[in-house]
Amino acid sequence: MLLRQVIELTLEQAGMEIIQSVSTGRQAVDATIEHKPDLLLLDIAMPDMDGLAALSIVKYLAPVTKVIILSGLTDPLYLARAGELGAKGFFSKGVRPGELVEAIHAVMSGEESQMPTLKPKEPSPPSLPGFASPKEQLQPPQGIDLTEQESLILSLMAMGLDNESIMDKLHISKNTLKTHTRNIFSKLGVSDRTQAAIWALQHGYGVHTPYTK
Repeated sequence: MLLRQVIELTLEQAGMEIIQSVSTGRQAVDATIEHKPDLLLLDIAMPDMDGLAALSIVKYLAPVTKVIILSGLTDPLYLARAGELGAKGFFSKGVRPGELVEAIHAVMSGEESQMPTLKPKEPSPPSLPGFASPKEQLQPPQGIDLTEQESLILSLMAMGLDNESIMDKLHISKNTLKTHTRNIFSKLGVSDRTQAAIWALQHGYGVHTPYTK
């Protein structure tokens, strides 16, 4: 908690706006999807969802958000995996505040030559326990009876579109979207957009259901 406060103070003094500070992996995912920040500082060891799993989901649902890993776990395997998932940098928690500020400026300006060696590639489906590749599981499970409109809305959620964008693409009202969303949540047994999007990615929605209208 103290380290987080020091980092927040350092970034604020450098002229950066802290949109939200959270303490768990799921909170990090939820906050990123809601606010679409320019940059996310992410730890690896967090309650309820580790940072690499959170990174995987964030890069799928909020691809415009750049991610820097700041962690006490500095195993090269973590660094390599973070790069594969799309992180822009990987620092230990012992990094000097000034160095972190410089790294953030480098990432935001696209000048990442001084960052730790990471080799980002196209984000792969979230690598959480129990997740199946969309290529392996394209059909929804038995008993999940989504309408064509619900399936399309779920696909757009999985691609990271917000409510306004979904309403615009499908030419539907806010109330209509609310009704469909409520039905989707009920049928999938989930309680929010994050859980619905994760389910969708697990079952191939948004990845193999492109929408180009």
